[in-house]
Amino acid sequence: MYTVEFEPDAAIINSLDESNTCEDVEVIIGDDDVVFIRQFTEEFNRHEIISITYQQLLDIMAALKSPEGAFYARFANPKNRNR
Repeated sequence: MYTVEFEPDAAIINSLDESNTCEDVEVIIGDDDVVFIRQFTEEFNRHEIISITYQQLLDIMAALKSPEGAFYARFANPKNRNR
């Protein structure tokens, strides 16, 4: 299960582990194309956070359907479509 929320400066996606094996994951995609992925860890009683670019997120999504190898993912930038 997942949820999607839109804030004025970010989109927030929460992925809930339906098997209750792992903690939920929150993905925050900011207007500045920085993506934060965070997950609560009980061992440290805090969120662990990584930051990646939006391009890296797109690479990860494309890799899910790719064979083994090295690739460049090229996507149209929706911000530049009207230019």
